[in-house]
Amino acid sequence: MDELKKLAPLVEDLRKYFFAELTLMKGACDSELSQRAKKVKIVIASACSTGTAIHILGEKPEYFYSEMMMLSRSFIEKLTNFCYLQVCDDFEYEKFLLHPLYRAFHNCDKFKYTPKGKIGIKFAGREEMKKDPQIAKALSLFSETNPRKDWSDLGIDQKVAFISQRSKIRTEFFLLNTLTIYSNASESLHGSLYGCALATGAYAPGANLKNHIKTEKNLLKNTALIYAQLGSIIDELIKLLAESNKIEDLKEASNKNQDISVIAMKLIFEKNNGKKA
Repeated sequence: MDELKKLAPLVEDLRKYFFAELTLMKGACDSELSQRAKKVKIVIASACSTGTAIHILGEKPEYFYSEMMMLSRSFIEKLTNFCYLQVCDDFEYEKFLLHPLYRAFHNCDKFKYTPKGKIGIKFAGREEMKKDPQIAKALSLFSETNPRKDWSDLGIDQKVAFISQRSKIRTEFFLLNTLTIYSNASESLHGSLYGCALATGAYAPGANLKNHIKTEKNLLKNTALIYAQLGSIIDELIKLLAESNKIEDLKEASNKNQDISVIAMKLIFEKNNGKKA
């Protein structure tokens, strides 16, 4: 029990660090940004909301760890997309801007079937929508018959690789997030037994649910990793924006936050392992 009492404050320090990084990202969103970043800053504004939800749920990770994982995946995708949009070509950027019109068009005519019947949603003015030049252009870019067509043909790892080629930021943190969070978040989202039991660590190698102290320590460590990893990609996003926008003050503040994060994580792993790192 004493071990948990020592570990919990360090996890809370990382939770505060993550919130500090969210605040800096909000500051970047509110700054005067270059045209391309300005047009899609709703993506980082949305990520701020997602991050705030993760922070709030972090008050009780024993109840909400699986939900934190699901939101973390969304957070990773939003920041990856935003960074990718800063370095991709104009055509890919245009596809991102037009894709909502394409999806909205398809949402006006949807059906679901079961052996017992059919239910659907149909908007009477759907055909008239095609007369809108922007919607017509969106439909020409994507398959009109495929309502699930994404705006980019690249998967998240391919986007990260592209960001790595076109910028100076460290994309290792993005890859680490997809490696450790992405698939687990999918399990939680789809309601599998593995995903529903994530907080217990029941299916982790060497798990022993009878050892409650070890189980709680593992949950705290994994929660700390969420804060540290998501905070790190905020730092890289701010660095990327700083390459073409006047946000040096935010970049410097984020750099200082990273020092706090590294010290806290080192102490957490020392206490979790029972020895110095």
